[in-house]
Amino acid sequence: VLRAPSSGSRTKLDRPDILAGRKGLCLAIEVKSTSKETFYMKEETVNQLVRFSEKFGAKPFVAVKFKHKKLDWILVEPENLIKTVKGYKITLKQAKVKGKSLEAILTKSLGEYL
Repeated sequence: VLRAPSSGSRTKLDRPDILAGRKGLCLAIEVKSTSKETFYMKEETVNQLVRFSEKFGAKPFVAVKFKHKKLDWILVEPENLIKTVKGYKITLKQAKVKGKSLEAILTKSLGEYL
């Protein structure tokens, strides 16, 4: 696991907050949180995550923490985010359906992602 947060660093490099690997599976994870029922993310942030993942051979995820909810982190694949005028969004309800827990992702075999 490599943690390389870039929030606020004004970097132009495509890099996720966390890069993690296990038994041939590599995950690129952008970590975000919200206190609202709907989470919004800038288009460029999603694009950077996807570009990095394609170059590195990683599976991209956005880890969302809905604050004030008694829930663990929910990991959402970028293609499950809903496009808006300025970027992307996902509601808590949608994230519960389309997202996964970290444990669920790590216990899958590599073959299930290919």
